[in-house]
Amino acid sequence: MKHIGWCLERIQIVMAHIPRAVISEEDKEKANKILNEVQEYANTLAQLILYPKFKNYLSKLENSSIEGLRLQAHEIEELFKDLEHMLYVLDLYIKNLREIIENHPEQWNKKADQLVLMIDQKFGGEMGELRKEFQVALHKEEELKQLVTSEEHLAEFLK
Repeated sequence: MKHIGWCLERIQIVMAHIPRAVISEEDKEKANKILNEVQEYANTLAQLILYPKFKNYLSKLENSSIEGLRLQAHEIEELFKDLEHMLYVLDLYIKNLREIIENHPEQWNKKADQLVLMIDQKFGGEMGELRKEFQVALHKEEELKQLVTSEEHLAEFLK
């Protein structure tokens, strides 16, 4: 979960630098560069969430000894569904923003901030940080090396 949380935080940080408008070619280029970076984090997120053993690892949170981290079975199932849904929405969001950059730049300011807000609403805590579940490492180092194709992201995970 720690690695998933890292990806979600990175997406929020990267999106904070998105231009306010995409009228100029420079702004369009910057927006596309940022969306490319978000796509990389989305790919890593998908590799972690769609890993067959991930659901089993989530179940371990049911018996966690860390105070405030124990989740009920239904909460684990909801968290898994939320993460899967996040992948789907993230894909649609990136495609939609790219289409807006190309064909409807006037709609940009209505859409550009929605992703950060959605991540915060779904996975954030009361103080604006990610929930406690995202502080626990579930994947083993060997698994991360097999799963994560971005060498940059893997290096961050193994620090």
